[in-house]
Amino acid sequence: MRNYYVILMVLVNMLFINVSMAEERPLTVTVDRPWGLLLGDEINVKVDLVAGDEQIDESSLPQENKRYGTWLYLRTIDITAKQLIFHYQLVNVPLINTTIATPKFDIKRLDDMWLVVPTTSLTIGPALAVTADKAASAIKADMEPTLISTETTMQQLKLSTAIAVLAGMILALWHFGWKTKNRKPFSQAVHDLSRLKWHHSVTADDASRILHTAFNHTAGTVVVYGEIDKLLQLNPWLMSMESEIKQFYQQSEQHFFARKPEQGPETDAVRKLAKACRSKEMLA
Repeated sequence: MRNYYVILMVLVNMLFINVSMAEERPLTVTVDRPWGLLLGDEINVKVDLVAGDEQIDESSLPQENKRYGTWLYLRTIDITAKQLIFHYQLVNVPLINTTIATPKFDIKRLDDMWLVVPTTSLTIGPALAVTADKAASAIKADMEPTLISTETTMQQLKLSTAIAVLAGMILALWHFGWKTKNRKPFSQAVHDLSRLKWHHSVTADDASRILHTAFNHTAGTVVVYGEIDKLLQLNPWLMSMESEIKQFYQQSEQHFFARKPEQGPETDAVRKLAKACRSKEMLA
């Protein structure tokens, strides 16, 4: 008789344990947008798993790609360590605004304890306009657009245009007027040589004449090969380029004044010398 009593107590304890393990505990559920839902809208129901440090048995989750009830179609379920996300799509709409509830699911943890994914309320609306007798008559009209005044924008546009035009005029006057009058000889030479790039018919002679003009304006007189030392004495900042300047004048003299003209200075060499002289001129 005592053995039967022991067996009975064991059975009662096992039943109590199973009932405890099967106890359902609800989880926290949130939804991204519970109102203003129409046909085709997607709804994300998030289930918080952080509070209980849950480890879900994925085999207990509801079937994906399946319709649940009249309104909702469960597309997928995202599973992370912190939450479950049920991705629903609204596949049916009522004739009037209606409050519905998401499905309730029982899911199991790895320790065989059952948890409850509770329902949450959603408000869905019709896609058709409804008359007084609750009959759908026509497709709902689009929402009236919100008109934005363009007066401020037009004023800003006019002001910006006026500023741009004024700045352009000032830049043009500076570039073609004041800057040209106050440009130093070698700066002017570099400017003129740069403009020659756009004229393919210009020869090396034209480039040489431009640089000779810069030397003449710097010295205040016509500079020939025999007077280079005087040029350098009056403008000592050119002293470091004495050899290049003498080579340029020697090539020019042999080209322009010899009985048998030789090839004059090349355009690239003239431009390089002009830029070097301009650098010294700016520091003088």
